[in-house]
Amino acid sequence: MRRSALLLLLVLPLPALAQEATHPLDELTAAEHWALYETLRAYEGVEEDAEFLYAGLNEPSKADVLAWRPGQPFGRQARVHLVQSNTGYEAVVDVANRTVLEFREVTDRQYMRGPMDRRALADLKEHPDMVAAFEARGITDLSKVQCSVGSDAYFDTEEERGRRVGRVRCTNQVGRVSGLGIPIENLVAIVDQKSGDVLRVIDGGPIHGAVPSIGEHHPEAVGPTRKPLPPIILSQPGGPGYELDGHQVSWEGWRFHFRVDQRRGLVLSQVGHQVGDEFRSVLYQASLSELFVPYQDPSEPWNHQAYFDLGTYPSSFGGVASAMVPGLDCPAHATFFDTWVIQPNGSPRERQRVACLYERPGAEPAWRHTRDGGVVESRASRDLVLRMIMGAGNYDYLFDWVFMQSGVIRVNLAATGIDQMKSVEARSAAEDSGDPDDRYGRFVAPHLVAVNHSHVFNFRLDFDVDGQDNSLVVDRLVTERQGDDNPRRSVWRVETEVAQREKDAQRTSSLNAPEQWRVVNPSRVGPTGYPSGYMIEGHGIMTLLSPDDYLQQRAGFTEHTLWATPMNPRELFAAGDYPTNSAAGQGLPQWTKANRNIENTDIVLWYTTGFHHVARPEDWPILPLELHGFNLVPVAFFDRNPAIDLPR
Repeated sequence: MRRSALLLLLVLPLPALAQEATHPLDELTAAEHWALYETLRAYEGVEEDAEFLYAGLNEPSKADVLAWRPGQPFGRQARVHLVQSNTGYEAVVDVANRTVLEFREVTDRQYMRGPMDRRALADLKEHPDMVAAFEARGITDLSKVQCSVGSDAYFDTEEERGRRVGRVRCTNQVGRVSGLGIPIENLVAIVDQKSGDVLRVIDGGPIHGAVPSIGEHHPEAVGPTRKPLPPIILSQPGGPGYELDGHQVSWEGWRFHFRVDQRRGLVLSQVGHQVGDEFRSVLYQASLSELFVPYQDPSEPWNHQAYFDLGTYPSSFGGVASAMVPGLDCPAHATFFDTWVIQPNGSPRERQRVACLYERPGAEPAWRHTRDGGVVESRASRDLVLRMIMGAGNYDYLFDWVFMQSGVIRVNLAATGIDQMKSVEARSAAEDSGDPDDRYGRFVAPHLVAVNHSHVFNFRLDFDVDGQDNSLVVDRLVTERQGDDNPRRSVWRVETEVAQREKDAQRTSSLNAPEQWRVVNPSRVGPTGYPSGYMIEGHGIMTLLSPDDYLQQRAGFTEHTLWATPMNPRELFAAGDYPTNSAAGQGLPQWTKANRNIENTDIVLWYTTGFHHVARPEDWPILPLELHGFNLVPVAFFDRNPAIDLPR
């Protein structure tokens, strides 16, 4: 490209590069990853064939971070999850001094998924029962059969107890270009992922009919594309409106730090407003905690299709944050950020463009009013967006943290990608008879039913509204009957109560008993007499699994839309540290049994949201982006509308 053309491209994306950590909460650098590698490889407790599944910052204490000032030194530690001899371990390493501070066994069964789980696949296709099943389906070219094993649902059955049991499903890759292949339905191998043994093979017989490869979306499959629209060009010839100092961001009074974690994705810290010389905190930290996707077909192997994506698959995904394409996934004028992840051999690998930061014009005005005489006062709005996209197998998830001039933080979460599908005898719903093939899903293509499922997200929100001593306030909207002397028979009003202990904070969204949830600082009262606070505003998701379902008990955090706990730096994941093959009741249900005090103290809120997915034909071959989310809204945090002073 000619130099003159380069000068004209005002929207060329540039990566934000950091050579060394400049903040105590910065992610691990490449040099720190290599120090971690060399330290652990030299440590006597680490075996030669150990597999490393996660590495991330072992955060300094909250007190140390809050006391730190730019220019002051700080320590750097990494927390690592590794597997050796069929046992999971955790290590804490001082990467600056290259010393192992902790090394302990944490689980013999619940460790994250890694390469060692594929040992059962080595000779699987040659197993006599599998060979017979392939032959019965007319499949003779086994080189085009692709099998994968998952440690998904666990029900504490006799077969599973004490083992790391997986279920193997296969697809025929003949004809596959960009999709998932043709499912080899009614065939599943139950394997012991530790020993590699095949425990049994379930073969329900072949499906008849021409089943297409799932989700093909290459140009030949899509066909002619529509005429492109005229371009919309956004540029910032004066540069962006935000300021960057490493991973610290300042924009329109907002200030925050972020990093990208291999398991948690975007981790935002020290979020708040700079008001003159005062920094007013809102959140100490916020991040995704877990993503749970249970499928809703009771037949084998679908009854075991249930994924804890953050707790099981970070290593398989190469880190939950995937690379984004400038101009498509993020605007070309965005600032992009790279990161490093640990590979199974312990060495680091660069992941490029895993986060982006950009400004965008608001789709709606910040505020507007029409005065007498038709005079209109309106103000344009602008947002600041921090984005990550998670590649999770067949699904892609988009996560936006949107900072608004109104003091609101909008958290967007969206799903796209390819639905999981089962092949069936009937070609379509019109030809379906008897026991319907679409009883647990919907037809989206010939002989293919997309199985019903749910996407359940849990966010960990460590609120520090104007400091650490916060309380959860529950505002219940209740109907008040009026007396016979009033022509109005009823109104609604707000009844307010403060959650004192963890059980009081277990709240569930309900349309017929609406509530609003605020985190307040009782010691900071504004001119209207109300305490400074922030409210969670959004729709939750109700689990539809029965309480005695072992899967529901393993995902116990889905029982309530909202939980609150006293801040504990080791309580990071709603389903527990290691939900793969986990026993029931771990994570939030276990922690909150103590029913600890949460009034006027340092508290963490856990918010569960998402959607139940009943597929549509329009989901084929790729699901259009389905958007959901929630807001964090100031309530008596400001004295007036924070956007009232926007210029005309």
